[in-house]
Amino acid sequence: KLVISRYNIHRISFLKGGIRMADTPHFYIILNQVAGTGQAQKIWPQIETALKQRGISYELQISSYPGHTTRIAYQFARFKRTNQVLLIVGGDGTLNQAINGVQSAGKHDIPIAYLPCGSGNDFARGIGLNSDPLQALEQILAATAPVNIDLGVYHDALKNETGYFVNNVGIGFDASVVSITNNSKSKRFLNKCHLGSLSYVFSLIQAFTSQDAFQVTVKANGSVKNFSRGFLVTTTNHPYFGSGVPIMPSARVDDQKLDLVVIEKLNVFFFFCYLFIMMLTGKHTRYKTVHHFRTDDLVIRTQTLEFGQVDGEEMGSRAFDMHFKVTSQPFWLTTTKTEQFK
Repeated sequence: KLVISRYNIHRISFLKGGIRMADTPHFYIILNQVAGTGQAQKIWPQIETALKQRGISYELQISSYPGHTTRIAYQFARFKRTNQVLLIVGGDGTLNQAINGVQSAGKHDIPIAYLPCGSGNDFARGIGLNSDPLQALEQILAATAPVNIDLGVYHDALKNETGYFVNNVGIGFDASVVSITNNSKSKRFLNKCHLGSLSYVFSLIQAFTSQDAFQVTVKANGSVKNFSRGFLVTTTNHPYFGSGVPIMPSARVDDQKLDLVVIEKLNVFFFFCYLFIMMLTGKHTRYKTVHHFRTDDLVIRTQTLEFGQVDGEEMGSRAFDMHFKVTSQPFWLTTTKTEQFK
């Protein structure tokens, strides 16, 4: 059944035999076709076939420009009916936009499902969701109730800007890597070859040479600490960033805490030949140039212009005065980690 809404957005609703299955929710799907440099568009026909074969009721809307996902999610949240799940097909940036749309509508109880089709897919790793969209679909369809997963919330006093994140907010080195990677001509080619993670690797050296040390002030757990040689300042909701690098292996998405990692500027040999290798194995936190904070109330301030990123999306080069807190979001899924979320 084809329906054209009053917003002139394409919708599809499929009901097996004309009857919606009582024990399965209705999925309101937002598809970002350009996620993963077109991987989402390529996998969608297989997802659609699987939904139809199982008689799953759904509507489809296409996100067609930057920020469109936020707008669609906001409108959905405002007019959501019972027994509906918002299903996002795209990358972590698409998921970020959808959550910001739902949260800004003031609807904090709407369950969200996610099929990872981006180049990084760190959120899927963090919650135990399969990185293969079809396998992830099985985990979603097997769910019978939502589970609550932590979200980070930030407010930047300098910009009077509030936002939500599922992965992390980075200032300095990792944000510089994101900026270089997102503007890299090789990213599209590598994603098409299923080698998207390599685009991050190729950006590391360039980011290291361009990122200077900077002063950063951290207020956490009742104390204030100043770092004069800040280099990587990342607030994370789960263990991973940069396509699977375990920035903080002990981070959890169900403890109502955020983990901040501050790494001071090092010489290139020690950073790449030692600390970065230790980071890949999760053993970097033992070194004195790596500082870790776990808290539910965090403030980070910088004075110089530094790159920032939120869930892999660029925040630009600017000074920051950011206050972080934690909230939660119901997700419709079942994974090997689901029990710990309850």
